[in-house]
Amino acid sequence: MGFVDVAILSVIQGVTEFLPISSSGHLVLAQTFLGMGEVPVLFDLVLHLGTLGATVLVYYRLIGAIMKDTWLWLFRSGKARREVYRRGNVKMAGYIILSTAVTGVIGMVLRNTIEGFFFKPLFVSFFLLLTGVVLFTTRFITVGEKSIGDTGPIVPVAIGFAQAAAMLPGVSRSGLTIATGLYLGMIRPLAGSYSFLLSIPSILGASIVEFATSKESLYALAVGQETQSILMLGIAGFLLSLITGYGALRVLLSFIKRGKLHLFSYYCITVALGSGILIVGYY
Repeated sequence: MGFVDVAILSVIQGVTEFLPISSSGHLVLAQTFLGMGEVPVLFDLVLHLGTLGATVLVYYRLIGAIMKDTWLWLFRSGKARREVYRRGNVKMAGYIILSTAVTGVIGMVLRNTIEGFFFKPLFVSFFLLLTGVVLFTTRFITVGEKSIGDTGPIVPVAIGFAQAAAMLPGVSRSGLTIATGLYLGMIRPLAGSYSFLLSIPSILGASIVEFATSKESLYALAVGQETQSILMLGIAGFLLSLITGYGALRVLLSFIKRGKLHLFSYYCITVALGSGILIVGYY
């Protein structure tokens, strides 16, 4: 894998991880049409860590507040504990854990089935088309008014299912989870922040599982004459996915705030139909 391949995959990962157009789907299509080989597991992890870093950069204040309030809630009692809970950060943490658990259970049960779709580009086009349809329908959603304190457990459970569905290549994790939050009445900023905070444990968990079940190991980076070049490519991939991911996340948040999430549907539908035609006709 050369620098050009690294640059292309890093930018694709950084942009599509946050914009609701499916990072996994675009990576599969890029490999199909650009003739790239399978992305090494360790490099894939590096790209995901880059986009994870972008999420932390955007939400570090909220992440800090959630961690602080959760700590205080655990070790306080009585009125002081109730006051901490009313701020909503503890409930947010609990909901993220619940959504992650739902996604994790479904992922473990259906992992082998889901992985099979990564080798079927035509299915990727179909799932990308479904993503476009879901995004398009968000233009008809009434503006929600629910803060985290107004939501019940059905919300994190439903979003957990949505995130599990997004394991399919071509289904956008951010698009489906944000749309689900909006359909369940969340205010727009909350739907966005919940989706991206939820990505943190999800990406970490998926990365750990992927690394643990892979035949590759860190030993591959510790030996051989190409160790230095591999490390340089890894650093370049991390930085590119971090920078492009940060920019993409900022752009998407502005679209969510203005209620324009549906605009991404036109892109998804166009790419889905175009790639589907090419796959049927030439591949």
